[in-house]
This record gives sequence, C-alpha cells and structure tokens, in this order.
Amino acid sequence: METSPNSDLVSKGEVLTLIFELFPWLRQFEQASLNDYAKAAFSVGSDQSGCVARSQAMSLLRSRVAAVAQRQGYSAGAVTRFQTEIEVAPVLQCGPHLHLLIEPDAFYTHLFSLMGLRAHGRTSYISYACSTVKFVERGRKGPAWLHVDGDAVNVFGLSRSKMIPYSILGRNGCYRFHLQNVDRPGHDSEAISCLRDLLPLGEFQSAAEAIKAANLCLWKRYSDSQVDFLQLDDSDVADLVADHLSDGRSWLRASLIEDRAFAMRLIHCIDQLADTAWRGWLKNSTHFFWGCIEGRLFPLWLDGRVLRSKETDDVCVEFSPPSLVEALRTGRIVPNLLLMFIVTSILPGVRVLGGSRHTIYYPLMRWAFCEALRNNHRDTQLLNALSKDERPGVWGHRIISSPCEPFSLLNAVSRGGIATLLEQFGKMSIIDACGPFSSFTQDPLWAELAVAYSSRRVGRHSSQWAFR
Repeated sequence: METSPNSDLVSKGEVLTLIFELFPWLRQFEQASLNDYAKAAFSVGSDQSGCVARSQAMSLLRSRVAAVAQRQGYSAGAVTRFQTEIEVAPVLQCGPHLHLLIEPDAFYTHLFSLMGLRAHGRTSYISYACSTVKFVERGRKGPAWLHVDGDAVNVFGLSRSKMIPYSILGRNGCYRFHLQNVDRPGHDSEAISCLRDLLPLGEFQSAAEAIKAANLCLWKRYSDSQVDFLQLDDSDVADLVADHLSDGRSWLRASLIEDRAFAMRLIHCIDQLADTAWRGWLKNSTHFFWGCIEGRLFPLWLDGRVLRSKETDDVCVEFSPPSLVEALRTGRIVPNLLLMFIVTSILPGVRVLGGSRHTIYYPLMRWAFCEALRNNHRDTQLLNALSKDERPGVWGHRIISSPCEPFSLLNAVSRGGIATLLEQFGKMSIIDACGPFSSFTQDPLWAELAVAYSSRRVGRHSSQWAFR
C-alpha cells in the first residue's frame, strides 16, 4: 500500500520525545506560551571569549550589515542600530527561503521573530533568506507563487520553462510583479488589486532583488513601525565571503582557503556522517561553492587547488583568494549553505534560528567544523570559543501553523495591525501553535532518526552531538 505524501511517518509524540532528548532545555517550554519561547529564542549575549578569529569575523559581519542597510536606504542611525544589534544581541533568523513576506512560510516565522524582538525591546530585525532556491519548490509553492483569496497567483508571470531550471538569485532577465491569477484569469480581484498597489513598479535584474524590494514595502505597510527590517540573501553572503578573502587577517582566508588541508579535513568529516545514524542530514552536495550560470546552479568539487564542475558546464576556478573573489563578484560562484553558516554564525558567534531540518544539520555542521579544527594547534582559541556557545542553533521557523492566508488576515485586522496578531498568537502554547507538526512528522529523515533513537543509536551523548 502506497503512503500518501501527506501521511505522517512518525507521530508527533515520538518527535517531541526525541526533541526533548536532543535539546533538554526545550522541555521547560512544552506548555509555555509562544511569547515565552520567542523571548528565550532571542535571549542571547555577545561573545566574551576574546577569540581573535571570532572578533575579526564579527567585525566583517558588522561592516557587511551596514553596507546592505545603507544600500536599502536606511538612515545613519538605523544602520548603526543594525550593527549594534548583530553584535550585542547576535541572533539571525534563517528559517524561511526568500519569499514575499505574505507567503505563509515566511509570514508566520517573521511574526514569531517579532514576538522575540518585542520581548526584549529591540528595534532592529536581521534575517537571512536563502535565495539559492528555484522559483518552484513543489506544486504551486515557491517564491514564484502566492495564494490570494484562495486563488493561485503567478507572481512574475513566468512560464514553467522559465521557472523550473533556475534559482531566483540569477541575473538572467528582467523581473517585475505581474500577479497573474491562474485560477480565475481576467480582472483583478480586490485583494490582488490591493497587493498590486503595494508592490514596487519597474523591473529588477533578478527575482531575488524584486522580492527583497517588495518585502521592504510590505514591512512598512503592515509590520511593527518601531522595528526596522533588514533581509540578507545569498548575494549578500557572497559579498561577505569576498570581504573575508580580501582581508589578510581573516581566519576564513588563512585557514579554509590558503590552508587547503583544513578544507579537506572538513569535507572528510562531513563524508563520515554517511556511516552513522545521522546519515542524510548533512552531505557534501558541493564543495563550499555552487557554480552559477544564468541562475542555474551546479556542484563544484575541490580537485587539488581548483574547484571543478563535473557536468557539461566546463567551469574551473582556482581555489585561491583572488580567483574566488573575482568569481564571487561576477556571480560565477555562490557560497553553499555550509559556507554561509561559517561566515554568518559559526565564526562570528551568532545564534541562528531555523526549521525542522536545521535543528539537526546545523549542530552537525558545527561538529564537523570543530573536528576539522582539532588537528591544528593554531585554532585552539577558536575551538574553545565554539565549545562554550550557548544554544547556537534554535528551532524558530514554522512554529506557528495556521490555515489563515496572511494577506487576507492582515487586511481583516488592519485596524489593530500586526499588534493584534502578536497578541493573539503569543498567548498560545507552543504545542497548540505548531499544530500537527507536519514538517517533522512527514519527514523521512525525522522518522529514521526516531527509529535510531529508539534503538539507542543516537542521543544527546552521541559524539556528533557535542556542539549543539
């Protein structure tokens, strides 16, 4: 008998038991309000380790945050607040992919983040959204689709042939907001007409740039006016990696790129996970960077001192700071998720919030990174700092499960604004707010991990779980 794609593979109770085993501190929030949990997720202090590599990485992150904020038109005062926020209260929401803010996957996560920020009286919100994703993720879901009034809306008016092969970060055309109702073509509904008036006019070089520009408009219209929003994506991370490789003091430049032995050890540590009960959670799908041609991404492999593609695309980039910087600046390569977390979180000491899979693969990234560090006495200070990080990765995405379409919901509560929704959802318990837990219960990796836990092959004392 075939299993329905929406069938549970593991029960919610089994998942919760496993979560409380791997993250014992979460048990105290089992019946707590969402407000209490959000406050805890955003409760973190700045690094006090005195680690030189970490301080330098934070300095580069602060500078890049400032550059992005300035480019987005924020005032000098707001730019300074963003920089202070990432250093003094280093938390980065990394859950949603780069969607419009009114897409449910993004909206309810940003609502959760606002709860945490308001609990601490903060006025700056920094979020990373992965843009190395395709226009269509499955069915009519993904950055190229919205549902408004129950109808499917083609955001950019693209044909399937223009969506399927490409990632939204590609600068391979001109993008504007068409908002085509594919279920009921013809005149705009009132809701779509309203949305059209809110989104920016004109054309953008990439869909990612269009979405980020639109999100600023939507944030100003609907969100907390006291909280400034800065959205980073992979183009910004590419610039941050280039900043590291252009700085002679950067740990990343000296130890990952110029000392190829460390890079090979890190790759090997990740490969080793395939022979453990954690298999499938973290793999070397590409070595530190993706190749990119007109928005099509393909893996690159470290071969001696060069990155090579194995596909039909003949791409070869020398694994050296100058060559990598040039390839990053021209968009020929894009940092992969591992490298993204190294420069935004692992090195600078920033807590990252993420979804159901992030809760497992991010601790495994940290384990592999620390295992690779062990053989180098120069990195003892950094290894010690990493071992003292408190809750470096926290579940903070898809915590709110609601059938309500965000755009309709926002317009329905326009009089009370976002504050009404924050109050409404904030009082709920986590168990009630997260609903059926489908992102966990319908995931084969979580089902396999639950089996491994029941047979005592994984647990909080597993060696690979040392840096959670």
